[in-house]
Amino acid sequence: MPSVFRTLRSQYLLASLAVFVAMLGLLLWNAQVQMQRTLQERFDGERDALAPLLVAALGPLLAARDYATIAEVVRGNVASGGNLAFLELTDARGRLVAAAGPEPRPGQRVASVPVRLADQTLGQVRFTLRTSTLAAAQRQLSTNSLAIGGGVLVAGMLLLVLAMGWLTREFRGLSRASRRIAEGDYGTRLPASRVREIDEVASAFNRMAQAVATQLRELREQQRFTRSVLDTLAEGYLIVDRDNRVLDCNDTFLRLHGLDRPAPGQVFDVNRAGAQLFLPDGQPMRPQDRATVAVLASGQPQRDRLLRIRRADGAESWVSVNATPLVRDGETEPYAAMATLTDVTRHVEAERELRSANESLEQRVLERTAELARAKEEAERASRTKSEFLSRMSHELRTPLNAILGFAQVMAMDGTRLAADDLARLRQIETAGWHLLALINDVLDLSRIEAGVMTTSAEPVELHALVAESLALVQVQAGERRIALVPPPGEPGGSWVTADRRRLKQVLANLLSNAVKYNRDGGRVEVRIAPPAQGRRALAVVDTGRGFEPEHLQRLFEPFTRFLRDDETIEGTGIGLVITRRLVELMGGRLEVHSQAGVGSEFRVLLPVAEAPDLGTATAPVRPTVAPFAPSVPATRRRLLYVEDNPSNVELLRQVVLLRPAWALEVAGDGLSGLQRLLDESFDGAIVDIDLPGLDGVALCRRVRAEPAIARLPLLALSANAMPADVRRALAAGFDGYVTKPVDVPTLLQRLDRLLGVVADA
Repeated sequence: MPSVFRTLRSQYLLASLAVFVAMLGLLLWNAQVQMQRTLQERFDGERDALAPLLVAALGPLLAARDYATIAEVVRGNVASGGNLAFLELTDARGRLVAAAGPEPRPGQRVASVPVRLADQTLGQVRFTLRTSTLAAAQRQLSTNSLAIGGGVLVAGMLLLVLAMGWLTREFRGLSRASRRIAEGDYGTRLPASRVREIDEVASAFNRMAQAVATQLRELREQQRFTRSVLDTLAEGYLIVDRDNRVLDCNDTFLRLHGLDRPAPGQVFDVNRAGAQLFLPDGQPMRPQDRATVAVLASGQPQRDRLLRIRRADGAESWVSVNATPLVRDGETEPYAAMATLTDVTRHVEAERELRSANESLEQRVLERTAELARAKEEAERASRTKSEFLSRMSHELRTPLNAILGFAQVMAMDGTRLAADDLARLRQIETAGWHLLALINDVLDLSRIEAGVMTTSAEPVELHALVAESLALVQVQAGERRIALVPPPGEPGGSWVTADRRRLKQVLANLLSNAVKYNRDGGRVEVRIAPPAQGRRALAVVDTGRGFEPEHLQRLFEPFTRFLRDDETIEGTGIGLVITRRLVELMGGRLEVHSQAGVGSEFRVLLPVAEAPDLGTATAPVRPTVAPFAPSVPATRRRLLYVEDNPSNVELLRQVVLLRPAWALEVAGDGLSGLQRLLDESFDGAIVDIDLPGLDGVALCRRVRAEPAIARLPLLALSANAMPADVRRALAAGFDGYVTKPVDVPTLLQRLDRLLGVVADA
């Protein structure tokens, strides 16, 4: 379509012309229809008017058969110049009587009227009317219609041209305004129009222009902000197209490459950036090795590519490059690559320094490790030496005490042989021996705690039963000084804490012993159990003793520290409270002291609260009872073998066994001979020392348990090795029991009775 017909005005004119032509065609068609209708009406009117006259004129003549007159009348009517163009008369038989005028053309209207006279049909008249006048009128009407239509069309086109010129004037203004905005003149606005539609278009255009101006202003501000951000970034930034031209970059990139910012619109080849690039191994970087080239070739991002940049002025820097492809919508191939360059020079240099330091440190660590290994070996050797020393010291101290306390007990139990004064002196010897044993035990416990080898086992412990057992231990001591012992009131379900029962009993016994020893005669010692608070329960021992001065409280837990007056001779070592506090801490508790000089002291043991165990499985604590022993005859005779190399210990046990006259004690002086006698002879049980020459007691026990014939023989270990590790080792080897020296003779006899399955007569 030619461009002239693509304008709004030309298309509007063509549309209007088509409308006018259609309207004129409709008008002419309507005129023709009206003309045809008029002719038909006129023909019908003239036919209706002429038909009776013709019948009246020709009917009598046809009845008289005056054919000559009929022919004359017919010719005269047609030739007279009237409206008749054709006239024909036929008789009743259809024979032509007369005719005048040209024969009607096909499609020409012909009127046919019967000739009747006295109700008798004599024939039929056929005629046509002349239409030349009407045709002339019709031609004249058509001519006039065309003339009028042409005039109207010309006038309408002129009016349309003028109207379109007026209307499109404002549209041309809209077009000019749009071009000015496209050229950057965003202040262009359209004036108001008197035509509502055009005014609405102008208002919409003005709003659009305002919005475009606002958005462009914001876009320019955003671009300036983005440029400021990019130039402020510590990382280099650039965009490279497929021709390796730098489309955009920031100041950091230029600084890293030693370049100045190019003029606006100027681009430069990234391969000619004025700086040399090197790979981490020091090799020069080829153009195809660049991260941006790899991105444009593969379409995949490149991450953490390390390279070294050497500027033209010789300055060097290390950078980490990350590159990403840029792809337009609807395309698959990237049109450019965006890359960032992070200056990691400090990190690389720090890594070098760190690597150098690590190498030096590794050497020092190796040296220090060797020193620590030697120190560890020395510490382990010292620990072993200390443990061996403690074990040996315990053994060496307990061995003579075993003879002292053992013989003292045997002599005291046979009280009929000694006078009252001698028996009292013997009791003093026994008391001193037990005190010495307590001192040895305290020193060894403290040494084990300090060495970190003291262990505890956590279990639910019911405090009321434990308090009852502990009060029984100081009952005699308190009774001698008329000191009242007050237990805590009972509590439904008991008071349960998490602790090591044996160690907690040791703690409570020590606190009660101190509360009695340092109390006044006729005083009071009360044990209290507080309700649970913050997951802990307090067990307190309150006395009415002399209390402590404030300066004494600060040194209360120093080993071997005692606060006695010059006239006081109270037994003790000064390490009981130290051991007590350490044991409480080992059990996850805390020991608190509240004291007032001249009033008394309160020691509070705070331990974690425990849930009461199932009553169906809980067992009541066993209270030790020592039945009095007398030299009587057991119900069953027993033959015992005592494997021991120390003569005093052998003699002591002989004296103890004499308290059971039916028992027979035989002795083996070393482990090998003891094992051989057990294999060759029949014994009811064996008492075995641990430290034996040749074959020690533990090895002897394992050999016995390995022999089917004597594997079930009762074995009791009797040793001065009282360290827990020694006890565990012996029981693990298969001993049925373990008794430490010095022996408690009644307890030893009880253990032997249970071991041998006999009942002694009380």
